[in-house]
Formats: sequence, structure tokens, C-alpha cells
Amino acid sequence: MSGAENLHHSAEESERRTLPPIKSASDKYFLESLGEYIQHEMERLMCPDEGPDEQRYIIYSSAFDKVIEYATAYKTILTSIKKEYDEFICAIKKSECDAKLAHGKLKAMVAQPTSLMYCQRRAVQLQERIAIIQRDTAELQAELNRLQESRRDKRPSLRQKASDSKTLRPVGQIPGLTFDESMNPAALAKHLEYLERKRADLQIKRKSQYVSVSVKDDLDNKMRSALDQRDELAVENERLQLRYKKMKFLNDSLMTWEKTGKEVTLLEFITSKLENIFDLKMSDTDFLGISAVVFEEDDPSKVNESELLVDYIERFIDLFEGGEYEAAAFHAAKSPHGVLRNMETMERFKAVTVYQGQGELPPLLLFFQALMISVHAGKQLPGETLSVEGVRCAMQLNYVELVTHWVTQKRLTYSEALGDVICEHGDRKPRMADTCLALAHIVYKACGVLRKAALSMCKRGMTSSTMEFIYQSKGFTAGDCLFVLKGCPSLALLQALTQEYQGQPAVLSLGFACHALLNSDLEDLALQMVEKTHSSGQGTLEKVILDDTGCSAENWGEIAGCCGQKNKPLLAKEILSILLSQSGAMRLSPGMESSRLMQHVFM
Repeated sequence: MSGAENLHHSAEESERRTLPPIKSASDKYFLESLGEYIQHEMERLMCPDEGPDEQRYIIYSSAFDKVIEYATAYKTILTSIKKEYDEFICAIKKSECDAKLAHGKLKAMVAQPTSLMYCQRRAVQLQERIAIIQRDTAELQAELNRLQESRRDKRPSLRQKASDSKTLRPVGQIPGLTFDESMNPAALAKHLEYLERKRADLQIKRKSQYVSVSVKDDLDNKMRSALDQRDELAVENERLQLRYKKMKFLNDSLMTWEKTGKEVTLLEFITSKLENIFDLKMSDTDFLGISAVVFEEDDPSKVNESELLVDYIERFIDLFEGGEYEAAAFHAAKSPHGVLRNMETMERFKAVTVYQGQGELPPLLLFFQALMISVHAGKQLPGETLSVEGVRCAMQLNYVELVTHWVTQKRLTYSEALGDVICEHGDRKPRMADTCLALAHIVYKACGVLRKAALSMCKRGMTSSTMEFIYQSKGFTAGDCLFVLKGCPSLALLQALTQEYQGQPAVLSLGFACHALLNSDLEDLALQMVEKTHSSGQGTLEKVILDDTGCSAENWGEIAGCCGQKNKPLLAKEILSILLSQSGAMRLSPGMESSRLMQHVFM
């Protein structure tokens, strides 16, 4: 061993002798947890035991940061040492990167003459191939000219043969006749009479039973305009009926005012009644009752209504069976009384898998698109099932922007099943997950499923907005908070749920939340929260346990037992010591269960 090595070895021995022993329990706990952290991370990342390794350097660098944060008295000098080491390592990495870059440039410069030689050789080969192609092209062009000349010379003889073939009419078997009948003049004459009668019948049918396609298109346009006009008149009729109801209510109020002896002034009486008039709405029963009494004679829907519905349905069947799926979809969407806006019609379109123009929209999506267009502004598509099936169809075809339009324009009937369909698509398509979760939040919030609305926000990383939504929503229970936490487990959310929020008490106690997580395969998250509380300050964990009214001592004992099973004996011992320090607390009696618990804690 050299003199320098002896000096270095003696310095290390003297330093090791001068280091004070670790007596504080917190320092021991910190060093043990730091050693466990380094060993766990190295095993998880499979770092080699020897030789340079980037992952191992990162682990020890992180451990060094934890030491700096813990040793506040030596924080300045340790930070300076780490900074010098980091700068030195960065300089080594930069020099290594520069060396690799220079090596690559050197290899490229060495290979440049060889590459130039290969390029020149390839250029000579390509020139030879171009010359061969040009020679072959010239030969083919000469052959083509020769064939064209010979074809011009043979054309008069071909015309002569064609004229001769017209004069020759070979006799063959006539469709509908046997070979013997086709050779019999009487049978031929009889068949000719049959064909002439058939032609005459077809001409009569053409004049009497068929019209041109333009007439059909004109009728379709007239029907669409008539249906649109009918919808407009229905909206106007509803507005007038509501006005009639308000006027009738005001008239009845005035008659009541006259009968009461005019105890208050007319202005005060009218003002109080006007507030009630603005709250009036038109119900279906009122609408039917008014129309039956007042407008029954002028209602055109009472005239042959069943016949009109039959004709409308037959027209839809003709369009559907003719393959005009877009026209059939709009025809069904505009159907009177919604006779074709149902699941049976949807199943018809769903059954169509082969259609013309496969690049176009499928018939089922055309049907749902027509339904959404036909819905009046401010109203929703009737029936939850149709809304769910329509969104499922659009999602399967990746038309998320179409679903976004339907949801934002409030064209759908919101339900929990609808929100689930949107969330499932976001789970299958991670790139569309944020959009799908935003749409699902709108649906869940509108239909009152608050726990899933909060979960959709939390999955988007909006923890603070989730907490604001939870505190603003009335009726948000502890079970709902646990549902959100289990659906999107994170330390930040657990910490937010177990702490005060803007002066309001926490929605969950720490012990209640951690004990619930122990029974749902989220033990690591619960123990991580308990460990963070313990390391946040001296006496913090004791204060949390003593002030925790939502978790009993037995449940905290189970948490301590879990800490022992997860190789955290110091944390388990700390929790048990806090529990045993309370008045009335006692140690477990010796037995099988208690011995197992204490074995886990103190092993």
C-alpha cells in the first residue's frame, strides 16, 4: 500500500472514530427509512451493484436531497458539496457527449471518399440503364407504328365482312320457346301476338301507374315543407295557448277582485297576480283540453288522422327499402306524434350493415343525426335509451365532436348510463380521455350523480376544483368521498380530503379514510399518508389520533398492525404508544391474535 493510500485510510479511520453516535429516535427512524428507500428503489429499477449507472446516481442524489432537508444545521455546507459534485458530473457528461459527437464526425469524414466512389459507380450504372431503356423505347415505338399502319390497311376488308354479317341472320333459340317451336311458323306467330299484348299492357301501365322521378322528388319536397310548417304552427299554437291561459287567469283574477269588494287597489292586486302569471307553463293536459273545447272543429289532425299516419309509415318503408337511408332517417325524425322515433326504428337502421357508399355515414348514425336536428332548441330527445344508443353509435365511429355538440346543446336526455358510455370511450381512447371526462362531468352533474361528477373532475387532475365541487354540493356524504378516492387514488386527494378547506372542517378524518383504504387493496396509499403525517412534525401524528372522532382506537390498532406487516415497525410502535398513553388504555391480553399483532409490530 502506498503512502497516499495509507494517509487516506488513516483519515477515514480517524473520521469514523470522531463521528458521534446516533442517539435520537427520530434520527434513527430517518436513517432506517432512507436506507429502505434506497434499497427499494434500487431493487425496483434493477440497478447493478457495481459499475457506473445513471439510475443509481439519481437514487443517491435524491437520498442526498432528503439528508439536506433533514439536517437543517448542515444544510448550507451539504448543499455546496452537492452542487460541486453535480457540476463536476455535468462537466464529465458534457465532455463524454462532445467526444461521441466528435467521433461521429470523424467517422463521417473518413467514410466520405468511399461514399463518393460508390455514388460515382452507381451514377455510371444508372446511365447505362437509361441508355438501354431509351433503345427499347425506340424499338417499341417503331413496332407500334408498324402495327398501326397494318391496321389501317385491313380496315376496308373488316367493314366489308361486317356488312356481310348483317345480311346473315343465324337462327337461334328464342327465349320462352323450345327449339322445335322456334322453327314452327304458327308457334312463332302466336308468340308474337303474346309479346305485342304484353308490350301494350306495359305501355298502359306506364301512362296510368308510373310517374317520373322528378314528380316523386317534388312530392318529397312538398311533404318536408308541409312537415316543417306543421312544426312551426305547433310551436306558435303552443305559444298562443299559453297566452290564452294567462289571459284567462287574469280575467278570473279580475272577477275575483270585483267579488271581494275591491278591498285593495287594482294596481296592487294586478302586480301580485302578474308574478304568478310569469310562472305559468303549458302542460300537455291543458293543451289538449283547450284544443278539444275551443278549437275542436278547426283541428285538421282530427280528419283522417289514422290514414295519414299509415301513409306516412308506408312512405318511410318505401324510402328505407329503396336504400335512401338519409331521406328515410329525416322522414322518421319528422314523424307526427313521434310514431317512428322509437327503438323499433332504431333497430331497423342498426340491422343495415351493407349499404352503398361505404365511405359515407352509416344509416344508424344518419338516423340519430336526424333525430338531433329535429329536436327543437332548448328541448331534449325523449327517452334515455335513444340518447344512450345514439352516443354509443357516435363513439364507436369516433365522432366525438358530434357527441360534444349534442351534449353542449342539451339535445340529449341526461342519465347515469349516458355518462358511463362516454367515460368508457375515454378509457379505451386515452387521447380523447380529457374531452370524454369533461362531457361526462356535464352529464353526471345534470342528472344528479354527484360522486361520478366529482370523480370525472379528479381524473382530469383538477384536485382543487374537485374539493370546491364537493364542498359546494349539498348531500355529498363520506361514502361519496371514499368512492372518489378509490376511483382516483392519489396522495394529494387524500391529503385534501383529510384537511380543512377554507375554514371548513375536513370531510373525512385521517383514521377513517386510512382504515377504509386498508380494506380496498390501497394499503400503500394509506400508510404513505400516515407516514407523511408522522414526518411532518413532532407530535403531529399524536394530535391527529387524539382529535380523530371518526376512527376508534381499535381501528387505529388495525392500522398499526398493517404498518407492522408492511415492514414499518417504528411507525407501528409510535401509533401503539400513542394509543396506550391515553387514560383507560391497556395492553392486549396474551393470546393468539394479540401475540400475532405484537409479533408484526416488534419483529
